[in-house]
Amino acid sequence: METSPLPATVAFESATLLRAEEDEASGQEHRAFERHAVECCRPIAIRRLDADRQPSGRWFLADILDLSEGGFCLLASDDQSMEAGQWLQLDLRSHPGFRQIRMQAQLRWFVRAHFALTFGVAFAAPLSEVPTLAVERRGLRRDPNLEDWALEE
Repeated sequence: METSPLPATVAFESATLLRAEEDEASGQEHRAFERHAVECCRPIAIRRLDADRQPSGRWFLADILDLSEGGFCLLASDDQSMEAGQWLQLDLRSHPGFRQIRMQAQLRWFVRAHFALTFGVAFAAPLSEVPTLAVERRGLRRDPNLEDWALEE
């Protein structure tokens, strides 16, 4: 089957609220916190908050792509309508390392492709340290030689 890319105006939409500081000598952007890439962990649930920061709408799941003390880069496959600057509620119960079940974060930027939404959120208050994330069960490597079916032979 032959595929062709969508025109740029149809393929994605992006927005940013970031005001990155630039190093005058090098022209490089600097982030307030070091980002840590995430390979495989449990997704988190997210829900939009209204103007009064009250829950609004349904929960949706997002995968964590990277994290820092200041926020997340996330990926959602559902079609979500969000605006830069909007507040979100994050449900972190699948990651006990956060030591809290829910927290609020502000949508800082997003890139919407025709199949996914990649977005960055800044926590309402930075974390004191980067938590350990719970590994997704299906990504856990197991020794097949220790499985019941292998031991029966």
